[in-house]
Amino acid sequence: MQIEKNAPQSLSWTDVEKLFHPGAGGGEHREIVRRLLSRAARQPRQETPDAGFSGVARPEDYEDALRRAVERTRQSQTRLTQETRDAERLWALLEGHTPARRAILIRNDRRFQTWGLFECLRERALALLDREPAAALQAAELALATAQSLSPALYGEERVHDFQAEALIALAQARRVAGDLEETATALEQARAMLAMGSGDLLEKAELESTRAALLRDLGRPEEAEEAGRRALRLAQRAGGPKRAARGSIPGLRLNRKAG
Repeated sequence: MQIEKNAPQSLSWTDVEKLFHPGAGGGEHREIVRRLLSRAARQPRQETPDAGFSGVARPEDYEDALRRAVERTRQSQTRLTQETRDAERLWALLEGHTPARRAILIRNDRRFQTWGLFECLRERALALLDREPAAALQAAELALATAQSLSPALYGEERVHDFQAEALIALAQARRVAGDLEETATALEQARAMLAMGSGDLLEKAELESTRAALLRDLGRPEEAEEAGRRALRLAQRAGGPKRAARGSIPGLRLNRKAG
């Protein structure tokens, strides 16, 4: 494999998004991987006497490993894209049942135990907050039931904890709008515990702090609310580079500004 000495060696946020985006073409993937390989090949090999490896790793070894990683990522993104497409159909199947029956179906029927349905229900809860608080609360409860039913083997244990935290934050927002501030605080504490076991996603932490700021304002604690809001903004600025924060990718932050 030829290494181009003059090729750029660092990846931008755009490169990372292309690498993990299902719509990125094979040529874009190959170029990004080639740059990673170039950087890896230039790193001095560090060995210890008891490392247990013989010979020198070849650039082809890096290429094979990265090719497999890219292929696994592509397969995962394809599955998630299909789950997103199926989510509305699954919700239509659930909608004809009572709220209690919907939760039973989610917990006992594997068809409904998908990230796509979880995301559909979470987004539905957020969309209904202002105009139909009771429906938003029901959707948030179903989103939590779905997140709790997701397979760690399929989605990864840390990410499942992240999804549960997202559902709990949506549930806290719905409870706050409904005026149940005590249960709002309970959901936020549960969300914090889930995030501690998750991937450490800063956007999710920012959303938690933003929702907590809104709760503190409702409780008549403006100084604490302001500090929580500042923490949310700092986390948002650190998460994924400034572009993600600028385009408003923190649902809780948007909602709580509006509820203000």
